[in-house]
Amino acid sequence: MNQPPEHCPYCGSPVSPVADADFGVVDTPMVYRCRACEDYVYYNPTPGGSAIVVDGDRLLLVEDFRSPGEWKLPSGRMELGETPREGVARELEEETGLAVDPGDLVYVCDEAGEPVPEQHMVGIDYAVHRSETTGDVEAGSDATDAAFFSVEEFQASEHALKHTHVDRFGEDSLPRLLADAKTALEVREAVAARRPD
Repeated sequence: MNQPPEHCPYCGSPVSPVADADFGVVDTPMVYRCRACEDYVYYNPTPGGSAIVVDGDRLLLVEDFRSPGEWKLPSGRMELGETPREGVARELEEETGLAVDPGDLVYVCDEAGEPVPEQHMVGIDYAVHRSETTGDVEAGSDATDAAFFSVEEFQASEHALKHTHVDRFGEDSLPRLLADAKTALEVREAVAARRPD
């Protein structure tokens, strides 16, 4: 469940939050128990992720189709059977037209948040060089526009970061995201260079 459950998914009876020594007491209950069949129901976050595509001093952003004028990293939720890297690669292609081998995505950071009230997410963010992707940048069905921006170009534009992006990464997140992505890619390259052939 990624919303607070009200009924048991097994028998349909009402559920109640569990707050005892086994699970602890929290502001937002995460464990519920069915009053009829006594099975547990868990209120869990949904996994998702983003791609930080780096092209020199520029990174790829998409204009979200749900909120015109607001931009974010190409991102979305994982689908059944996908690894985080596979989900991020799929979302990147769906939103921007760029394809990438999931194995080329390099871990940058992770975070947890509540982009929609009572819908919690855990995001895992990966970086990749533009040169490791194929295809032309073109907004897909999940975006109204897609483009590379330097930090300065984006800040000088009339564009704004999507509120959920600001919640995840902070108001001035683009410089940090670009720096963190470059660092992660440099570390991967340094490790690869030290490996014996």
